[in-house]
Amino acid sequence: MQRFYFALLLGFISFCLDGCSEPTSSTSAYARNPTISDARGRPRNSTTFYFPAADSSYPFTNSVEYPPSQLLYASCNLLYFGAPVLSNYYLNTDVYRFLWLRSFNQPVLLTLRRSATGGSIRTQFLDKPNCGIKLVTVQFIPPKASAQQVKQLEQELRKRQADLLQQQRIAKINRPPVHITSKETTRSISPQQWQQFEQLLAQSRFQQLPPFEAPTGAIDGASWLLESHQASGYHMVFRHEPNAAEGFRRACEYLLDLSSARAEERY
Repeated sequence: MQRFYFALLLGFISFCLDGCSEPTSSTSAYARNPTISDARGRPRNSTTFYFPAADSSYPFTNSVEYPPSQLLYASCNLLYFGAPVLSNYYLNTDVYRFLWLRSFNQPVLLTLRRSATGGSIRTQFLDKPNCGIKLVTVQFIPPKASAQQVKQLEQELRKRQADLLQQQRIAKINRPPVHITSKETTRSISPQQWQQFEQLLAQSRFQQLPPFEAPTGAIDGASWLLESHQASGYHMVFRHEPNAAEGFRRACEYLLDLSSARAEERY
């Protein structure tokens, strides 16, 4: 009988420890795939893709094998922000997250987190975007170049590779982005402000918006990505320079107005 109660006690302790080791999650709404992230949202490694495959296909091909480069770019920047993956496990707290990637300004990440008294909004900046592509010095050699021409071009390449100023330029471009901690803030928001934001989302029909639209072909501008992380499920919407009259943009701009990034250039 003593052994029975001892085993029962061990089982109870194990149950409690398991319950404390990770946040509760909605098994029906989230994939809970440990190859993507752990139960606290920490990405498995530096190659982790932050968004669900079903939301990450080109609409005109319906292919999930090759996610759009815009979403790969967004995922890489979230990694450098140290942000958790919101699409894989429910993290036991309702969260909205807005990633703002502008061609000519610093990346901005706003994280709106619910609390018993309303919520908080955290504003983070990187000093530069993570482009993902490493630059190297190369030299094009025409296929029909003569041996003398090849030799001359190779000499020019070695000369440029040895150039200290050139090396410094490439190193500056290739270095990873870093947080600007002096610009990071966390502010409280009221229940009324949280409600106002969710009303704007409802007016924009956020949950019904396609996650990703066909790219416009623009090579600069700004990308607006908003994620919703709720116990009932996850949804994300990515748009390139959404129209100022669109409800989606108005909801994102409301978050900007609540944050310390409200004075940043908008486009």
